[in-house]
Amino acid sequence: MKAQTWSELFAEYQYPLYRYLFRMCGSREIAEELLQETFYRAMLSLSIQEARQVRAWLYKVARNLYIDWLRKQTSEQNMLENIRRLIPAASRTYEPEMVYRQKEEKEKVAWVMQQLPERMRTILYLREIEDFTYQELAATLELSMDQVKVTLYRAREKFREWEARAEGGKRDGG
Repeated sequence: MKAQTWSELFAEYQYPLYRYLFRMCGSREIAEELLQETFYRAMLSLSIQEARQVRAWLYKVARNLYIDWLRKQTSEQNMLENIRRLIPAASRTYEPEMVYRQKEEKEKVAWVMQQLPERMRTILYLREIEDFTYQELAATLELSMDQVKVTLYRAREKFREWEARAEGGKRDGG
């Protein structure tokens, strides 16, 4: 990796990290705070010249900050309600039926993701949305390659299980 300046690192990782944090916590304000804290901690402890897996390291810091924030929440139910309230609406288009289906699908995926334990939610998000390599997942989550493969497999299985429940109309009942 070529040496980068802090402003280059910030420019490159600001939006992906913010998007990750927002999807995890569901609040723009909290995602921004966690993002700022992520880069603050990076500047304090990461030497740019020694940085190897910067992306994985930054996501690891962001994830740990998110977990700390999550632990401070008074109740998990309160967090889930905030996330459901902040799910972005479907983009405008001329086909109302398509908009409705897109919105319904986004809500279903968001709901299913919230049913998963944090580690499964994180590994799925980083692999499927952020396109992390297995090596980056291992570094970010502090797992061996075998643990990454097993955890990702189990997360996908659990996702499919909850998705089937959502399809079967069991969403409201638990």
